[in-house]
Amino acid sequence: MAPAEREQMRQTVEEMFYHAFDGYMERAFPHDELRPISGGYTDALVELGAPAQPTRRGYSGVALTLIDSLDTLAVIGNASEFARGVRWVSENVDFDIDIDVSVFETTIRLLGGLLSAHMLANGTMVDGASHVRVAGYGGELLVLARDLGERLLGAFDGCEALPRAFVNLRDAKAKQASHQRLEQCSAGVGTLLLEFGVLSRLTGDPSFEHAALCALRLLWSKRSKFDLLGNTLDVRTGHWRNPTATIGAGVDSFYEYSLKAYLVFGKPELYAMWNASASAVEQHLRVGPWYGEADMHKGHRRAERVEFDALQAFWPALQVLAGELRPAAATFEAFHSLWRKFNALPERFDVDRGKLHDTLAYYPLRPELAESCYALYHATRDARYLQIGAEMVTSLNSAARTFFGFAAIKSVRSMALEDQMPSFFLAETLKYLYLLFDEASFANTHAESYVFTTEGHLIPLSTAFHGPGPAPPTDEQLSAYGVLQLRELIARASLPHGDCIEKGQLRERARLAARRLEAERRSEVEARQAQDPRKLVCRTPASS
Repeated sequence: MAPAEREQMRQTVEEMFYHAFDGYMERAFPHDELRPISGGYTDALVELGAPAQPTRRGYSGVALTLIDSLDTLAVIGNASEFARGVRWVSENVDFDIDIDVSVFETTIRLLGGLLSAHMLANGTMVDGASHVRVAGYGGELLVLARDLGERLLGAFDGCEALPRAFVNLRDAKAKQASHQRLEQCSAGVGTLLLEFGVLSRLTGDPSFEHAALCALRLLWSKRSKFDLLGNTLDVRTGHWRNPTATIGAGVDSFYEYSLKAYLVFGKPELYAMWNASASAVEQHLRVGPWYGEADMHKGHRRAERVEFDALQAFWPALQVLAGELRPAAATFEAFHSLWRKFNALPERFDVDRGKLHDTLAYYPLRPELAESCYALYHATRDARYLQIGAEMVTSLNSAARTFFGFAAIKSVRSMALEDQMPSFFLAETLKYLYLLFDEASFANTHAESYVFTTEGHLIPLSTAFHGPGPAPPTDEQLSAYGVLQLRELIARASLPHGDCIEKGQLRERARLAARRLEAERRSEVEARQAQDPRKLVCRTPASS
């Protein structure tokens, strides 16, 4: 692709972003998402995660699309609009709301958006991004992120229980979500550590990282002898409800976070999880360039058919991050063939029979294929990926563009549109397409300094994050702890405290907990020192 053509594509994607962003700000803000056909709005946060009874009464949005797309403004280089958004969110957003929300969706969209924007606004934490530093910024987004994180912690009940899928933001402990669901998917449990861990490292409060790490360890302990995870579990019993292993919906971002959290925090156990689970995927789920499904306990692909699931399209990007370029390119080719066929990516497609799913034929503007296209281009410098990205841009403009924004495609059969523009379209889809064509963005010039969360938010690979975390309290510090702090510390060490009636007994148990946590911390340091260094983010020489 000639430089002039590439610059034209950059400008085209930039215009698409502003068309969608301005439509949201003019017609829907401060509600959650734009209705791009009618020009209305929806307060979608309470609908995410498919709750049975969304708590809509009295809820009027938290500017979800703005928060989710703040770092896209920074990536594009619009420092003034980024600063305006940071100030508005800092001054106006309050999470003390009596609503039930999905822990997974709230974490990746809101918590991740706040943390990424905070680090960019700070001006000293993100390589190459000092030009988007917000003058006078005093860490307000981090305060807001911590408040939200504390509310989300209400979904956790210690290291021996899986976190609940939904939580009430106002009073999680006293008021369980009205549609409390007993089923939780593997991705819902295993896709919290990046955001919760970064929150702990930025605030110095280890409770967030500990909760997410406990949940991940508990999930991993339930893997089969083949190192496969199933799809959904019963929150009460911890038993598998749906033992289907897949790289798609229900499990997908578990794999992503085991590798990316290893890169960010450097914990050897995370790399071990990634290595074992990815090997199991290749052994039991791979079918040529495609990926099938298997019963986690039987360890072989189901014989009936191979079905593509649109959320699988993130996998080539993850393979690139792990240095597996050849299989990544082959799988991307297979997935991209569906986009060529339909000018969009259907939610499910029966590969063996060559037919669309009867009901799951929609395309909700998902980002995963664009993400993999971007990753492959920057790993190989093969201009073919630029052409594929240009085709995707053309398809989106011709099929999904409306007067007010871009609309989800209800069915790739008819290409009829749905009055919905998910926040991730600005947070991810357009971000990856923009970065594909803009070499000058700091996210490209310093590409090896970041990873993207599953929602496309930037997390720096910082020495401030890469370590075993804060040390547990000393005996002197424990003497100032209250009852709740003592109980939390004991729970962090996976020790019981129900038998401790007096505060003195609690404090003695807390000293034991602190010693156990310190031993774990030292063990982790020793394991990191013993581990052979390996570079996982690969780059190859540019091709002509």
